[in-house]
Amino acid sequence: MRREPRPLTARQEAVLAVIRSSLAERGRGPMVREIGERVGLSSTSSVAHQLGRLEARGLIARTGRDWSTCVLVEEQPARRPGLRSRGPGAGADGYGRRPAS
Repeated sequence: MRREPRPLTARQEAVLAVIRSSLAERGRGPMVREIGERVGLSSTSSVAHQLGRLEARGLIARTGRDWSTCVLVEEQPARRPGLRSRGPGAGADGYGRRPAS
């Protein structure tokens, strides 16, 4: 049985919003202290914990060592089981089958 992922907490949503706005305004992620100030966390450890949880869920990724290098990960559309790709090379009929020659 497959479990549905838990919804994001209000704090996780707030951290994502800060990251999103920083990327849009400045083209880079915010510093840990800046995130803390904007979401009401005084401990940088608490901010790092929230960022770690978001990274573990695959919502953000770091391009470097520091959290200020984080970027949002594009959500992939859910694939329905049993459907094949209709992309390039999928076959003439779009289902991986080639027409009989």
